[in-house]
Amino acid sequence: MDARAACNDMIVQLPRPELLKLDKSLRNVLRSVVTMETTQITKVKPDSSNDMIEMVRRSDRVHPITNDVDLLNRLAENRSVYVLTHTLLPSRPLVLLHVAHSTGMFQCVSDIKEGRDSSSTNSLCIRTDTQTDRHGGGDDGGVGCGGGGGGGSGGGAGGALLEDTGEILSCLKFGERSQYRNVNTFYSISSLEVALRGVPCGGWCISKAKSDLYGPDTLYTTLSPIPGLRNWLNVALQRPNPRVLKLIGSDLPQVKTLLSSPTTSPVPRELQETVSRVAAYYLTVEKQRGNVLDPVGHFHVTNGAVVWGLRWGGTRSREMLEQSLGLMVNYLYDSSSPARAADYASKERTVTVGAAVSNLLCD
Repeated sequence: MDARAACNDMIVQLPRPELLKLDKSLRNVLRSVVTMETTQITKVKPDSSNDMIEMVRRSDRVHPITNDVDLLNRLAENRSVYVLTHTLLPSRPLVLLHVAHSTGMFQCVSDIKEGRDSSSTNSLCIRTDTQTDRHGGGDDGGVGCGGGGGGGSGGGAGGALLEDTGEILSCLKFGERSQYRNVNTFYSISSLEVALRGVPCGGWCISKAKSDLYGPDTLYTTLSPIPGLRNWLNVALQRPNPRVLKLIGSDLPQVKTLLSSPTTSPVPRELQETVSRVAAYYLTVEKQRGNVLDPVGHFHVTNGAVVWGLRWGGTRSREMLEQSLGLMVNYLYDSSSPARAADYASKERTVTVGAAVSNLLCD
């Protein structure tokens, strides 16, 4: 790992072809020795070593720990911190994962950081069977653009827009109502080794944490940032993207105002819905070389997660307001995630969405 890190440093200074070739060779070597089978997770506890506690204190790059109270909240009974290591280097952390345990799905990251239970007590109704459907012609009310009980093309802007793109989205449909008494929210994951870029350690860490937390009536979700949203939307309006303009409609002046001055102040419900609809499009339809454009979204979708729901005001962090106007997203992991990850790796690049996101895209 040290050799590749040093190579990366040299590439930054002088990106010569021979260095790029060496970097690729070193990456392939690391992929052969750092695998799902050769890695392990360890749960950090209040009585863990001082070195391990200090590593947790300084290493969260998504929601940095700012004081001792914040650190204690991360290690409380209703929270977990996992570290992924290689079996031959157990003292060298590769990935850091923070998990919140609750009875409902979180809507705001400050609730997690301050040690509270979830801000949402709504029951979640899912089943794990999915149906791939081209939006605009679904045969299920939760999938089709019409939003009613049958198929047919959607009458709203979103339905026409998705029909135009030819995107294929798979929708995780609502089935029998089930109570999930245990919700595990992966709210922060940080890669600690730049040398392992291109090695899917983050996905392994989540998979191993799911196994460790397995139990009846258990759900696995995230509360994730959308770091590329605001910049992408600014570009889409500066170089007019007709599909995005169609989604925004008559709210264009208000959207431009919000983009110029992100705020934590109350925003009209109609404007929230418009921006959320654009965010849903960004997370599921916008691609770069066939991959989901948003970097965090790309990570979760490639690991088989469902784009489950958007949370307006999910963060009050100034940095995240600048990035995503305060929007955050819940991704959902379930028993079908490995199969979806394999499907996404295939040529089709299908993105699976929850009913709430499907409705945003189709209304």
